[in-house]
Amino acid sequence: MSTVQKVNFEPVSNVMHIQTRDFPLVDPTIADPYNADALVDGEWMSITSAYKMQRAASVAAAGNAATAHSWPYWMEKGRYDVQAQAERKGAILWLGMWEFDSRIYDATGMTQGGLVSVASIQPGGAGTKIYCGLVNNGTIATPLTGITVGYITRLPANNGGKVRIRGGMLF
Repeated sequence: MSTVQKVNFEPVSNVMHIQTRDFPLVDPTIADPYNADALVDGEWMSITSAYKMQRAASVAAAGNAATAHSWPYWMEKGRYDVQAQAERKGAILWLGMWEFDSRIYDATGMTQGGLVSVASIQPGGAGTKIYCGLVNNGTIATPLTGITVGYITRLPANNGGKVRIRGGMLF
């Protein structure tokens, strides 16, 4: 089980070649760190037809799968530079290959080398906040129905409670 902290999405690979891109939030109130539904780094975002970003899956309840391609949000909760902008823009990993450790996941069924997709999850169990994070999506030989965003290079049991994933232009 993951534990959400101040930093939830940490680079393992060199980030110099990764291109981030800022998009305004559909709901700017989730940039407020005091909002009960505040956005945290490591959550997954999709882009709307209006070229704004929103969580890739609804966090109204756990278990909602993302239905469009998504990218990881890479700005810590409550960052001043996000809140200082009128449109409340935040950065996602847009282009390039990367490997990151994430605390926003549900480890159920995850295996070394397994695929991951995005869904709404409750890392702390029933009654805790719901996030848009990583879930098992099977294997390359037998993928499940979710949209694959990467694969597991290190399981939480061997990585200090964080799942390590590789993603980017492959998916």
